[in-house]
Amino acid sequence: MTAIIEELEPTPNIKPLSIPTKLLPFFRGTVPLPPSQNHATKPIAVQTKTGNYIGKTIATTALNQFKKDAAWMLSDIKQNFYDWSVINAIRESKTKVPLAVEVRIYLPTMWKSDLDNREKHAVDAVFNKLQLNDRLVADTHMTKEVDASDPRVEIEVRCVVR
Repeated sequence: MTAIIEELEPTPNIKPLSIPTKLLPFFRGTVPLPPSQNHATKPIAVQTKTGNYIGKTIATTALNQFKKDAAWMLSDIKQNFYDWSVINAIRESKTKVPLAVEVRIYLPTMWKSDLDNREKHAVDAVFNKLQLNDRLVADTHMTKEVDASDPRVEIEVRCVVR
C-alpha cells in the first residue's frame, strides 16, 4: 500500500498543467442586439480602373445603426463598468496582454439565431470603445439566453494569466 502512495506523489521534474487564472473583469457592459450576419453586410460589385468588376462586402444600414446605438449605450457610465487604469495599462504595454471575453446573448427566442452570428459585431463595438485591438482576445466564452422583452448582449473582458 505504501508503494502505491509513494508512486502517486508528484515528481519534482514534472511541472503541473498550466491552468489560466480567472481575474476580475476590467470591463462589464451591455450593447443592443446586433443584426445577424445575414443582415449586417451585403455584397456589391465595384468597378476597377481597368473596367473589371470585383466583389466587395459593405456594412448595411442596420449594422451602421447598431454601431451608433452601441457607442451611445457604452458611453453610459452608470450602466457599464470600466477600470480605466487596467485599460490604459494594456494600451501602453510593450507586450501583448492576452484577454478573455465572456459574451451573454439575450435573444427573443432560443432557436431563432446562431450563437456566433451576432457576437463579432458586439465584441467589435466594445473593443472600439476601449480602444483596444480585439486580436488580444485569447479566450472567448459565449452563452445564449432568452429575454423577449429586452434582447441585448452583455460582455465582460478580463486579462488572462497563464
